[in-house]
Amino acid sequence: MVSVLCYRFTDSKHEDKPMRSLIAIFLSFLFTFSLGFARKVEDWSYERLFKEADLVMIGSVEGWGSTKAQWPEKIFDKVRFDGEKTAFHPRSLLKGEPAFPCTWVLHFSYKKGAAPYEDGPNLVSFLKKPVIIEVKAKEEGKAKELKPKQVSKSLASPPEYLLFLKMRKDGLYEPVSGHLDAVFSVRAIFPSDVIKAP
Repeated sequence: MVSVLCYRFTDSKHEDKPMRSLIAIFLSFLFTFSLGFARKVEDWSYERLFKEADLVMIGSVEGWGSTKAQWPEKIFDKVRFDGEKTAFHPRSLLKGEPAFPCTWVLHFSYKKGAAPYEDGPNLVSFLKKPVIIEVKAKEEGKAKELKPKQVSKSLASPPEYLLFLKMRKDGLYEPVSGHLDAVFSVRAIFPSDVIKAP
């Protein structure tokens, strides 16, 4: 519709400037309006993660289960999320005292069938089965793609995780960056023998 209106006014020298001004104002309003609804994401540097965490460790997944914990963040509808807990065996301790033999970490996922939010939470999930990473070359001049692929247990080890955690009152741990941006508190560490270059 805007293009039709512009075409109609371009024949008239007097009405061309007001129409351009109107379009410019409308577009700047849309841009400002859309920025108002964008979710702010905090900056979580390694220094901040380490400083604010009660426990920093490298661990491997030992078990998992569901929990009745509800979505604790103030934004987003809690009925769309399921609480999960994953048990980690500590492999290396960088800060704090982990629970032995396992440290349980509370995290959330979308319920089955729930539509993910656009610009929603950055949820974390943990690979529970062995994986292998294939590096596939793309067309010349484009970046190479890392693609995880499920394989049998005998071919590759599951990843370990670098975890930045804080302790809850109930004894479970949770991501120090909160559940809204939990991915910032977790780094997957893959063994070098699972990477096969083309």
